[in-house]
Amino acid sequence: MSRKLHSYAVAFSRSVCYNDRMIPSDPMLLYSYLNMKLRDEYGSLDALCDDLELDRADLEARLAAVGFCYDEKENRFR
Repeated sequence: MSRKLHSYAVAFSRSVCYNDRMIPSDPMLLYSYLNMKLRDEYGSLDALCDDLELDRADLEARLAAVGFCYDEKENRFR
């Protein structure tokens, strides 16, 4: 298997299809992915969840399980 194909396979294996969207299943990758989206594309977690059709409570629970919570003032997980 080529390196490029292997890296795609690893990335895919660490993602989960959620409402026809690929989002990371690994909590640390999810943390990074959401903070990047919040920083670059969305003014709030609600806007991100509405646009990507994600369940906010589920995302917050998954990240809370590893010690992160959403800071509305800074629009990021900490």
